[in-house]
Amino acid sequence: MTTADSRRASMPRWRAPELPAAASYLACWFGERAREQAEDLLATADQQVPVQRAGFPAQWSPAAEAELGRLVGDSRTGVRIILAGPEAVVARAMSLARQHGACSAELVPVPVEAAGEPAAGPAVRRVYCVSCGRPFDAVAALGGTVGCPSCAAVLTVDTRYSRSRAAHLGWPSGGGPRH
Repeated sequence: MTTADSRRASMPRWRAPELPAAASYLACWFGERAREQAEDLLATADQQVPVQRAGFPAQWSPAAEAELGRLVGDSRTGVRIILAGPEAVVARAMSLARQHGACSAELVPVPVEAAGEPAAGPAVRRVYCVSCGRPFDAVAALGGTVGCPSCAAVLTVDTRYSRSRAAHLGWPSGGGPRH
């Protein structure tokens, strides 16, 4: 594996969503476009399987985080959890679902703007500041720079991605304070 390949190995790769058989479905979407995609996917499900639906605004919020955590925590064995929305929000929702006990096989990610690889250009991304240890959302290109709102460090947005933090790593670029 080349250095470029190994650096991209941790980035999320989105497959075309397929709806596996399930005892029940929990469909959560973030934004109207995501609702449409989640409903299109649910149209392929067995009509006898119960579906619980939950809609949220397209941006991540503490209220959405709390409600999604409750919904996932209340889910039973055999559920498949559909998470549709902007790529950064879907990644955060997947991380939260895993924290509440869901396994990867139970998750059906449906990022609305992604088709295969994540965009290399500017997009809303979750960035984890390695200087202060705080994550934040920013419009950023991979390899571009952003300012950390917590510690003011100027960070380079790396292609390395942390699934547990649902964020790209942001390394000091030499232009800002170091901690």
